[in-house]
Amino acid sequence: MNIKISKKWKAGILFFLLIGFLISMTFIRLPYFAFKPGTVNELSRRIVVSEGKSFKPSGEIHFTTISQDSSINGWEFLEGTFKESVHLIDEDSILGTRNRDENTTFNFDLMRVSKLTAVSVALSHLGLEPYKATGVGIASVGGPSEGILTTSDVIVAVNEKEVFTDQDLIIEIREYEPSEIIHLNVEKIDGSDLREISIELGSRADEPSVAFLGIAPQTRIEDNDDLPVQVLVNTGRIGGNSAGLALTLSVLDILTPGELTGGLQIATTGTIDLDGNVGAIGGVEQKTITARKAGMDLFLVPDNSLEKAKKHAGEMKVEGVANLDDALMVLTDLGGNGDSLELPKN
Repeated sequence: MNIKISKKWKAGILFFLLIGFLISMTFIRLPYFAFKPGTVNELSRRIVVSEGKSFKPSGEIHFTTISQDSSINGWEFLEGTFKESVHLIDEDSILGTRNRDENTTFNFDLMRVSKLTAVSVALSHLGLEPYKATGVGIASVGGPSEGILTTSDVIVAVNEKEVFTDQDLIIEIREYEPSEIIHLNVEKIDGSDLREISIELGSRADEPSVAFLGIAPQTRIEDNDDLPVQVLVNTGRIGGNSAGLALTLSVLDILTPGELTGGLQIATTGTIDLDGNVGAIGGVEQKTITARKAGMDLFLVPDNSLEKAKKHAGEMKVEGVANLDDALMVLTDLGGNGDSLELPKN
């Protein structure tokens, strides 16, 4: 027996299927992070000089952020699939072995270290010694170190040879072969619980002959309180380490007379290490769009991000830099005083 479904019933069924689809697209949660254009943030008001002179600039250094959505629905997934300004990354690539709360804490820790490093680099450029390196902290753990070291540990010696910076550690590890056992002197971040541990080195996946410890090292630095200037930086609830270059430039601008920016509005992105090297960052496309829409005169990016940034810059000037000196040279060429920065005499 054939049952005929009327056009009215067919329309009703299609209507309810459509409603179900719309509801599911709205309320489903997919395991991706969506990165979108964020904000530009002026830095001069975030830098407090508690001791020594400060100078209010007419131009401004800004750091750029991206908007991160860590819980996307079906519509947001479609947006990220077809919209060039949105970048989707699966959550495992972002979180690794951390949960979401741990990832948030990790990013705040990155910003804390980035601020300390930026102030250190700026003051060092001005001839001061603001911090001392006291060991090698650990940003993440994997491979042969997993289950032995943690992100609460600091390495202070390798086979009884002291290491003070991440580069010291890398140089020491390169002296050994895969499968060799090394002895590390390790303490907690606060200096307590000094102990010795042993680890059998692994090998790098891309270079099997090179020894591999399996950690992401970062230098632990401590304050030098006997300085003519003291600087604090307040970045609020913003995490990550991509504001390092911006923070360094802004501290230099605030502490010295004259105009580092030549009166221009400068946006930047890029990490910075204690040697003043500018490192790679993620989300340069989104940050470039953000800087362009905010009307920035110049966007400074790491060298290896320059081509990506140019594709989204429109009429905004973009320059790639490898280190602090490069950035200061660019600003000098635009009319700033990056080639003659000095602390006031009195």
